[in-house]
Amino acid sequence: MAETDHGEKTEEPTQQRREDFRKRGQVAQTKELASLFVVLVASLMIWALGHFFLKQLYEVFTHSFGDFVLLASRDSSWISPAQYAMKKAALIIFPVGGILWLFSIISSVVQVGFIVNEEALQLKPERLDPVQGFKRVFSLRSAVEGLKALVKVVIVGFIVLLVLKSEWSSVPYLISYTAPQAMSFMGDLTLKLLGSVGVFLLVLSGLDFLYQRWDLEQKMKMTKQELKEEHKSREGDPLIKARIRRVQREMAQRRMMEDVPKADVVITNPTHIAVALQYTEKMIAPKIVAMGAGLIAQKIREIAEKHKIPIVENKPLARTMYKTLKVGQTIPRELYTAVAEVLSYIFRMRKKRKGNK
Repeated sequence: MAETDHGEKTEEPTQQRREDFRKRGQVAQTKELASLFVVLVASLMIWALGHFFLKQLYEVFTHSFGDFVLLASRDSSWISPAQYAMKKAALIIFPVGGILWLFSIISSVVQVGFIVNEEALQLKPERLDPVQGFKRVFSLRSAVEGLKALVKVVIVGFIVLLVLKSEWSSVPYLISYTAPQAMSFMGDLTLKLLGSVGVFLLVLSGLDFLYQRWDLEQKMKMTKQELKEEHKSREGDPLIKARIRRVQREMAQRRMMEDVPKADVVITNPTHIAVALQYTEKMIAPKIVAMGAGLIAQKIREIAEKHKIPIVENKPLARTMYKTLKVGQTIPRELYTAVAEVLSYIFRMRKKRKGNK
């Protein structure tokens, strides 16, 4: 049962795991959306710029079978006709190709945004292994993708046949059409074909995107062990964290002990607790510079004795300050009277010593 818990991916992916997948370029997206964008943009361009494209084609045909034939037969030169045809082809192909390329990129950005796949940019020797490359090409996933492409081609072909069948009755009348009329008919037919295929691709891209997102969620799921490892790496090893806290406490205690000589009095419990207080005329109230219990209290008393700092026993006051206050905190108003009595006693003793000297 323990092996099952560790081996099965039953846990929902964390945000960190999602980000790791995204950095590797593993995101939910469908390639069918790019095909849909291409079809839709092509349809819009034919609808908006169809007359312009037909005009260019019409001029190419009229010149090719008119002036250019006479010029070529007379001068045996095909350079001018070829240049003219290439210019007209560029006017049609480059704008269409550029816009379709742009929208194919937009289709990816719409789904997943901008991603820099750092792993894909790295040069790895195993990618040059022909055996591994052969396995990737003929993997089960490649077979499934190939089958999907084949089914898509069959369905698109069936749609094209249905559209052509609906227009088949108009084909005999094309003989009586002028060239512009024939081209207009072909433009309308092309637009109808693209629209029908576009509807199919819209449904297909929606279904494929839902499947890709579900498939990615299954891949991102984690085992209980993976979840523990990620939590440990994010939060840190408990042993290391405990050692860091111990070192921090030791450093804080060391700094606190260095401040004990600045104290004016040490109030004790008398042996279990020690609180060192400092007070100057510039202070609003006395401040705790050191405090501790047990061995720390003993260390504070030893330093106080070494630097001849008065030690006063006051159990209630020492306990109250130790339980309610922190090092660096000033004495609150409710303890003013008790502390003032201790400090006034200390200052009187100092004056008495100075007077005796």
